[in-house]
Amino acid sequence: MNEIQHDDADLVFHTLKKIEIVVKGQQEKFVCDLLQSCGVTGYTLIRDVAGMGHHGFHEGRLLFNDQASLVMTMAVAPEATIRAVASGLKPLLEKHSGVMFVTDTQVLRLEHFLRKEEAEAGA
Repeated sequence: MNEIQHDDADLVFHTLKKIEIVVKGQQEKFVCDLLQSCGVTGYTLIRDVAGMGHHGFHEGRLLFNDQASLVMTMAVAPEATIRAVASGLKPLLEKHSGVMFVTDTQVLRLEHFLRKEEAEAGA
């Protein structure tokens, strides 16, 4: 049997911030537009999320109604970028149900999470 050798001596992990946002489907466009306008280089969407919160249990898949189902958006970026996103989300979350989580995370390929000018500046 072939054994795969792992040489992790050259692995460097870079600390960034991760934001996870759960809102109703009708706010998905706002969240995605906000992420892009703040300079997030990419994000992941998970539709039809289910969960329990202050407003009770939310079903994942609602037949014929994508706007009422929950959407989770995840993105990783430098802290200043995530702070800008959080600042833009604050008014939305004060008026509508939803949650936002910000945590430290580490990535291997830093250049995938930086805007071009950040990468050139060596952020």
